[in-house]
Amino acid sequence: MMSSSQNYIVSATRIRPYVRSKNPRLRWSEELHKSFVLAVERLGGEDRATPKMILQLMDVKGVTISHVKSHLQMYRSMKHEQMIHGM
Repeated sequence: MMSSSQNYIVSATRIRPYVRSKNPRLRWSEELHKSFVLAVERLGGEDRATPKMILQLMDVKGVTISHVKSHLQMYRSMKHEQMIHGM
């Protein structure tokens, strides 16, 4: 039998439901990715570049700030992994 404190912990650990984004998924083609990388480099690298500035430099119809935010997060993670493994 659970004590009241254990019951509280179970009920307090609810998982937030997944909410699908309103934006359609974007396929990052090689050309689109190159445009992204060029914008990041012009802004001083992945640590200095902001999604808003990248989006403005890319100037590609259909690409939203949320697309760029997600891609920048993945790009930073990939660069970090490369630094750790000395690539």
